[in-house]
Amino acid sequence: DRYLSVLDEEIDHLNSIAVDFLFAVRPMNVELILGSINSVIDDLVVFLTPEANDKKIEIRTDLEAFLPSVELDQRYIRQSLLNIVENAFSAMPGGGVLKISTKLDGDYETIRIEDNGTGIDEESLSKIFEPYFTTKASGTGLGLTVVYKVVKEHHGDIFVSSEMGKGTVFTIKLPVPRSQRKALVSKEERE
Repeated sequence: DRYLSVLDEEIDHLNSIAVDFLFAVRPMNVELILGSINSVIDDLVVFLTPEANDKKIEIRTDLEAFLPSVELDQRYIRQSLLNIVENAFSAMPGGGVLKISTKLDGDYETIRIEDNGTGIDEESLSKIFEPYFTTKASGTGLGLTVVYKVVKEHHGDIFVSSEMGKGTVFTIKLPVPRSQRKALVSKEERE
């Protein structure tokens, strides 16, 4: 009986590796449509709240109001944010605080996901987006590779900083399309 449950777990694990692997190697069918990053985050927080409560993790959001629309594939961005949050949750086994914030930074929108978990050592930090790199017993090591790929497909950038025992911050920057930038009308255009 125990044997069967171990087998089941192993099959799940192999299946998730296969799915992640396909996801990581095949071209992504990303469809960029103007949308709101805040509403993706709002939905995600609603979805994550029961799990966070179980794990004694408080989710705090600080989302800048009136952000311009950005070009998003909501499925992929949601999955990427979920991958980062799941990593954050496993870095806070005793509970903690997860902060998600958004702000407009010039021609980019910045999403910050911050935990106060165990942190990531320097050597691991330099490899964090590499395929197959994982510190988790059950991880495939493709979660963050996929995140990196998704962000790049959105013409964005992703950064990570961490301090052992203090926590980790993931920062994603997504470009605001020209059509959505606050138009600064120059003097010549008005005349």
